[in-house]
Amino acid sequence: MTAFGARTLLASAVVLATASPGWAQEGTWALVNVRIHPVSGPVIERGTIVIRNGLIAAVGADVTAPADARVLDLSGREVAPGIIDLASTIGGSPAPAPPGRGPGGAAQNADAIPAGLDPSLMATDGLKLSEADLRGAREAGITAILVAPSRGAFRGRSALIPTRASVAADQAIKAPAALQMGFEGVSGQYPATLLGVIAYERQTLYDAQRYALVAERYRTNPRGLARPAFDPGLEALVPAVRRELPVFFAASEENEIRRAVRIAGEFDLDLTVVGATEGFRALDALAGRAAVVSVNFPKASEVTGWSYRLTRSAELPDSAAADRAARAAIEGNAAALARSGVRFALGTGGARPGELLANVRKAIAAGLPRETALEALTIRPAELVGLGEALGTIEVGKIANLVVTDRGDLLGDSSRVRDVFIDGEHYEVAPARPASRGAATSAARLGGSWTMTINTPQGAQEVSMTVQQSGSEFSGSMTSMFGTTEFSDGQIDGRTVSWSMVLDMGGNAMTITYQGEVDGTRMTGTATLGQFGTAPFTAEKRP
Repeated sequence: MTAFGARTLLASAVVLATASPGWAQEGTWALVNVRIHPVSGPVIERGTIVIRNGLIAAVGADVTAPADARVLDLSGREVAPGIIDLASTIGGSPAPAPPGRGPGGAAQNADAIPAGLDPSLMATDGLKLSEADLRGAREAGITAILVAPSRGAFRGRSALIPTRASVAADQAIKAPAALQMGFEGVSGQYPATLLGVIAYERQTLYDAQRYALVAERYRTNPRGLARPAFDPGLEALVPAVRRELPVFFAASEENEIRRAVRIAGEFDLDLTVVGATEGFRALDALAGRAAVVSVNFPKASEVTGWSYRLTRSAELPDSAAADRAARAAIEGNAAALARSGVRFALGTGGARPGELLANVRKAIAAGLPRETALEALTIRPAELVGLGEALGTIEVGKIANLVVTDRGDLLGDSSRVRDVFIDGEHYEVAPARPASRGAATSAARLGGSWTMTINTPQGAQEVSMTVQQSGSEFSGSMTSMFGTTEFSDGQIDGRTVSWSMVLDMGGNAMTITYQGEVDGTRMTGTATLGQFGTAPFTAEKRP
């Protein structure tokens, strides 16, 4: 059986095994009278897509709906492959480190491998994805996310997960999908500095190469050889040093990108640079490589400070002009990569899922071809995790992950996501409720208990919040791993809410400011974490 055949059977088995009883009678769909963007070929102006057992069974202008299909008339709407986000921060918190020894056999102080130095860690270990996060992704047209450990040098192995309403670790589309690496040290011990991290990564990769060589020699002819000791960390690295597993290396700034490329070249790794915010400044280094480009556009001064150096130019006499030039360069990053022939995908990069398409439109306005942008959201990310034969285009035999829009195609300025299919399962996206004409938007109702997920750079953090509301003001408390903290300055303006709190983190005080939008029992927003930047959050009101 081919690898694609195995994946297809697995996808079908997962869909059938996890479907609700009602879904079994609705497993065959016919989407008719819809404008189809296959990505793999020209647009079909008015066609039909047949979905059976979670896979695309037929697609074309002359396809007839089967007699047993549930017909969905999509006149006036358009359909594209579902978005695949390889730079998501959803579900990115690392699992507890298992007891044992570190890569290379080095004993660790607490007889455990520190988080961020354990390549054997699997993102599916202890997988916990909140329904609020998954629904937020679906409503943005995202049908699959890469769940990855989010910090350290050797962060672990990621998994591609569908954004269905409920999903378990054994329902991953692919696991492992990639080895995740970065340049972050371990606080309070080696390697803590950048120099130490690079030295540690190089030595460990050399150890993995030797480990693979010794293991292969023993497997081929064990006679007369001592049985090599098993090392889970090095064992996890063997597919990476053999180019059997891609390496996703977090690197946003120019120097980070160049360092990652040098390490990949030294060990012949199948490298994908993740972030690549300053890819336009490292086009030579990225030639022949791949990237997952974040469209979570930062302020230029927060990333490099190089915009202020532009003020020395006669054409840019002040910092405001330099900032505008820098902003244009950052938003034009993907366009620059496209012109240079770099193969890349686009991802949220820590932004809220609902901001993804708006930010991609900014990249298009800055010169990224529209067709390239659509490919970078669909088939390119599928290819980067080795699933180009199973996802990313609308073709017969592929997994039925689709996004339906009205008011234009997926990347249109006024388009809206209205329906999503994931593994052939249908999710309707409710349109936003407009305010009554001539009347002010009704105030959000916050009073009660909420479950919140904050996607910090260190991973997802679960928080419980209790709120007491009085008109346009509210107070309450938030309980997290740091304990319970009260707040009393909450303000409500229509559906917009804001509040702040002072968190005691081991004797160090940090002020966190929250701002969000409330839609019924769901809230989405951004938390400002002092000097640590911002983090998106989602929350669901408990009954």
